[in-house]
Amino acid sequence: MAFACEAMGNPLATDFNAKIFASYREQRLRGKITCSNRVKTVTPRTVNWELAYFRAIFNELRRLDEWTTPNPLENVRVFKISESEMAYLTIEEIRTLLAECENSRSKDLTTIVKICLATGARWSEAEGLKGNQIRAGQIIYVKTKGKKNRAVPITEKLQAELPLSRKAQLLFKPCYSAFRKAMQRAGIETPAGQLTHVLRHTFASHFMMNVSYFSGYWGIQILR
Repeated sequence: MAFACEAMGNPLATDFNAKIFASYREQRLRGKITCSNRVKTVTPRTVNWELAYFRAIFNELRRLDEWTTPNPLENVRVFKISESEMAYLTIEEIRTLLAECENSRSKDLTTIVKICLATGARWSEAEGLKGNQIRAGQIIYVKTKGKKNRAVPITEKLQAELPLSRKAQLLFKPCYSAFRKAMQRAGIETPAGQLTHVLRHTFASHFMMNVSYFSGYWGIQILR
């Protein structure tokens, strides 16, 4: 929110209006306003969330009787978004990707990808891991997007590949660009906005497929 306010010129609440936000939104979509060197353009879904956040601010101010005029964004339309298909990797694609990660000059890339695939972590969560988040047989994710800490079990094999440091210091160096190149070399294409998220969805998809398999197996045993 602070970034968006600054990008719009830090207008006073009394001066803020739909025209200011609409101009900001257009520039965000065209890549003229960016908050990261990694991502130049954003999706309509992103600016819809930003619209929702700003609307919520004025709605809360009205609830607290701190704002008596109409919400300046109440008539701004959200973009209609069709439900996009969530991609996931097949076993063969995983093998190919890991092989290309091993070929990368980024020594941390393979480990980060394995963490995402094994625990369903977001890229930022895996890349930003600190030594004190590694425990015996599990990784503790803190300050997550869902605002809750979560502990995820890991195999002994994966734990053996993790750095030994248990200090509250970052374990890995950023390697988003290296991952993008590895995906390109592997010939794997993903829908827009799903480059790293495909790892998280791969974890979820294979987890559910395994659950379905074992549920079906035990159901057959019960019927017998």
